[in-house]
Amino acid sequence: MFSHRVLAFTLSIVIGSALFAQQPPVPTPPVETQAAPTAAPAEALAPAARPYVDILKLKQAGMSDQFLLNKIRSESVRYELTTDEILQLRQADVPETVIEAMRASGQPAEPGAAIARRAEFVGLARVGKGFLGLFGTSTKSVGRLVVDGGSILWFENADPSKNFTIYTQNVKEVFNTCVLRPGNNLCLEFGIVTYTGETYRFREPGWKKGDNRGVIDATNYFKMAFPKLFFTERTVNEL
Repeated sequence: MFSHRVLAFTLSIVIGSALFAQQPPVPTPPVETQAAPTAAPAEALAPAARPYVDILKLKQAGMSDQFLLNKIRSESVRYELTTDEILQLRQADVPETVIEAMRASGQPAEPGAAIARRAEFVGLARVGKGFLGLFGTSTKSVGRLVVDGGSILWFENADPSKNFTIYTQNVKEVFNTCVLRPGNNLCLEFGIVTYTGETYRFREPGWKKGDNRGVIDATNYFKMAFPKLFFTERTVNEL
């Protein structure tokens, strides 16, 4: 009797286990995953203003062309002007001399391209005050202007007593006197002003016919050899 009960209990356990094994597994509810928040795109930085804009603003504010030239030469900014920028500058009446200075500014010097502090300009005439205090030249005042290191020397052909020497450290200003002309002024005079108050002026003997090759050559040389000097352009209606 007891053995039958044990057998029945054992059978019930086996059958229960089999039935439990046949039941399908309880599905696990899906776990919702939240996507990581997407970072907001960073605001694009405003592009830096192109350097030519400073020159444009100064011109529109009424600054002189000579002020612009001295700023460009002293700061040596690399402008790398585009065609559109050149057109904007021209539309704002920025002269070609300023635009050319901007195009040359900041350019690396080629090996061996340093300007020697030795030059000679033959055939210039020193300008002196004549009758009624008017400035003029004479074939008697023709000579040569020489740069030798830190000195600027004048040698007059007819009268050596009028020779002189200026030390570059005493130079306050280098200037051109230019006659007003539509488009480009005609620069006929090269001048030097010293800190001690002297002014020296030079022209071509044929300046009345518009000759100015020596004046332009001397001006360009001084700008390259002495870029830290103060350069100005003095405009007049006539000489």
